[in-house]
Amino acid sequence: MAEIVRRCEEAISLGLKWLVERVSDSGELEGSESILFGYYKALLTLTVAGRYLEAERVARKIKRDFYRDGQFGGEQYPAATVGPIYRDSWLTWGAHLAGRYDMSVPAANAISRQLCPTTGGVLVDGQGRVVDVGLTCCALTALLAAGRSHEVAKGADLVRALVEDQPEPREALYFRWSPERGYVRPAAGEDGRGWTVRRSESGQIYWYIGYALALMAQMNLLTGERKWVDAAEKLLAFVNGCHPEISESTSNGKIAWGCAELFAVTGDNGFRDVSARMTQWICDVQAQDGRWYRSPDQSTPVAFDATFERVFYLSRIARALQR
Repeated sequence: MAEIVRRCEEAISLGLKWLVERVSDSGELEGSESILFGYYKALLTLTVAGRYLEAERVARKIKRDFYRDGQFGGEQYPAATVGPIYRDSWLTWGAHLAGRYDMSVPAANAISRQLCPTTGGVLVDGQGRVVDVGLTCCALTALLAAGRSHEVAKGADLVRALVEDQPEPREALYFRWSPERGYVRPAAGEDGRGWTVRRSESGQIYWYIGYALALMAQMNLLTGERKWVDAAEKLLAFVNGCHPEISESTSNGKIAWGCAELFAVTGDNGFRDVSARMTQWICDVQAQDGRWYRSPDQSTPVAFDATFERVFYLSRIARALQR
């Protein structure tokens, strides 16, 4: 693992160089000045990486232009398709870690109010009581980071149970569920990628799996209970049987992160090996100037989001895999 850790450190340094050179004295991101999408993971990543001056500049920019009454808003970007709680969760986590409690505490309160009182999960807008597992993992991770562990138990247990009880685990994972309808499957002609992952097919979006893995690691660390690892092992078995494309997918970063966190709490080499394989590919595809691409024609806000995200994941992965 020493070689993977070394590569992570090199990629982090190169990525940070590209990022910090584009943070102005007023905290604006060059090319994404007024577009919030570029800022989602900026505050968290800069703080984790020890770039405290840039982190504070970005925090001031966010507070000045994007934050109001516990929520983050502003000019959006078409790539931001998964709902505001995804955005708010990353920004809340970053603000809390950076010590900007003036934003993080009200924002955590706002996230908490959005949890379904019955299930503890995050509901899909406009679809009745339909829980979205990916968005639930985002929200619960932010609440844990903000010290609100007493508010996550119900939702985390729901995520665990939905992982454990999947109806077709050899074929697909379904990450939406309703108390009335059970697991939700895409309707005819509906693009359910992301919240539905088909095991043997290419072109899947995998980040829901990764966020669930990360939450299971966090809950095991918090409680010491084995049940979280049991659920994570089912996700790992699914990942290991997926189309080979999963190891070279732009949506696999959260799996690499989640598996690394699980290796850190379990010492299970199965999690380590998946994380290392995906991490090597993430490092391989970093551009020479330090940024990461999700597509050849990506815009500047997407470049910021992709690069902030991968620098953050690699910092967590290197920390976990060094053992």
